[in-house]
Amino acid sequence: DLEIGVNLVSQGLPFSGTKLRALAEAAGMVLGADGLFTRYDDVGRAQFSLQNFESTLFSPESIKTLSTHGVTFLLDVPRVDHGERVFYQMVELAKRFADTLQGVLVDDNRQSLSDSQLDHIRREFVMKPQATMAAYGLPAGSAQALRLFS
Repeated sequence: DLEIGVNLVSQGLPFSGTKLRALAEAAGMVLGADGLFTRYDDVGRAQFSLQNFESTLFSPESIKTLSTHGVTFLLDVPRVDHGERVFYQMVELAKRFADTLQGVLVDDNRQSLSDSQLDHIRREFVMKPQATMAAYGLPAGSAQALRLFS
């Protein structure tokens, strides 16, 4: 399985849970029992998720008082049809969150992510793996891929 994460970290004051919830819900994301906000496509398939960068899971109760120094947008590459497009949507949403919350997009080493680095991630870690899957007759997001990468 291959998950791509784009982290959004604060540049000072932590992000409030209520602000995160408002932004996520405005973007069509739904808070699930798994503690993640998830965005679904028109037929109910998960596209990408948003999780707390810290150990506390999101919940309807905790989000009211939660504050966190970061969140992570996650894309499960084998499980998403049209990964390139979904990655682009996820990154654009992460950038909107960053602008609104005055945060910065970073990699797992907390180094800022530039547009060229994000494009490299899209090509190497979304497009190439999905093309390889398709070449083996296992299109990303297909029923077979969903069973295999559950």
